[in-house]
Amino acid sequence: MSMATLERAVLAGARVVLNNPKLKLKDILEWSTGEVKTADGEVTVHVPDPGVNVSVKKENDKRK
Repeated sequence: MSMATLERAVLAGARVVLNNPKLKLKDILEWSTGEVKTADGEVTVHVPDPGVNVSVKKENDKRK
């Protein structure tokens, strides 16, 4: 799996988890298979497929 393919999978999974179909790759601040440190104004979520943790700004989190 290439890095571009992995990044697309992370983005697709983050769109589903965060309930934000307009999320872009540049909106993802950090992603990792391990722990991700969250700063003020950020949200960290676990994306089950491909199994990574993703950090985005709170305004990109559209979950209820």
